Amino acid sequence: MRKFVYLVLLLTLAACQPGEMETSDSNSESSSGTNEAQSESKDVLEEKPTVTFTYKGEEIETNKIRGCFAPDCSEDSATVDQINHEEMTEGLEATQVEDGEAIQVHIDGKQPSQTHLSRYYESTIEGETLEENEITIHSASKDGRKERYFVRLDWYNENQEFLGSLSKAFIVNVEGISS
Repeated sequence: MRKFVYLVLLLTLAACQPGEMETSDSNSESSSGTNEAQSESKDVLEEKPTVTFTYKGEEIETNKIRGCFAPDCSEDSATVDQINHEEMTEGLEATQVEDGEAIQVHIDGKQPSQTHLSRYYESTIEGETLEENEITIHSASKDGRKERYFVRLDWYNENQEFLGSLSKAFIVNVEGISS
């Protein structure tokens, strides 16, 4: 029994790494130095942003495709290899929208450094960036059409180091242009 107690004590002492047991004074000095270094390089976002889409004040149902933030992922792991609009919007109810109206993009938290918007309808894919956090609906047809959207938002620090990415997809039914 005595050997067992010594073995447990030895394993416990071996698990304690040097530098982990600091006084509160050195801990506060260390964390203030760390805070200064983080504020300079901003390796992580303090709060992860959330993104919602609304049309005429009503939230649009979305599928979250991917969302990850440093240090838990890298820019490579945040990238969607293939954008398949139909798969990404599977199971969603389409929101009825009118031609010429806008979908509002609400970002709670830090504004993204880069945005990408991909719109798919019929057999056409259009790519663009978000302007002023809204997506303007333009239907060029007299008939209504279904449009599927993929939106990716990326955050970087001032050194262009990756902080995070969030991508979502949704679907709308666009009413046709009245003649």
